[in-house]
Amino acid sequence: MNTVNYSTGRDYGAPQVLEITYTPFSANPDDVLGALELTEATFKDAVRAIAGTVQIFREDADQHRIGRAVLAEYDAGRYQPL
Repeated sequence: MNTVNYSTGRDYGAPQVLEITYTPFSANPDDVLGALELTEATFKDAVRAIAGTVQIFREDADQHRIGRAVLAEYDAGRYQPL
């Protein structure tokens, strides 16, 4: 499991930073469709006191894409509260 802090650029009286925990995706050239499978990530939004889990594509489970992927699901309301 990896944990990253993702700054959304938003301010709710304090800067919004999501703490995201996920299992990183390792690309396997023989597993083309595996990248399109869903995996779970958890987030904590301390400034808004919200935490939850979201489903994202496995290919988005890397340190460069995870923040945007989790934020998109969170913004759409597609998360399960913790």
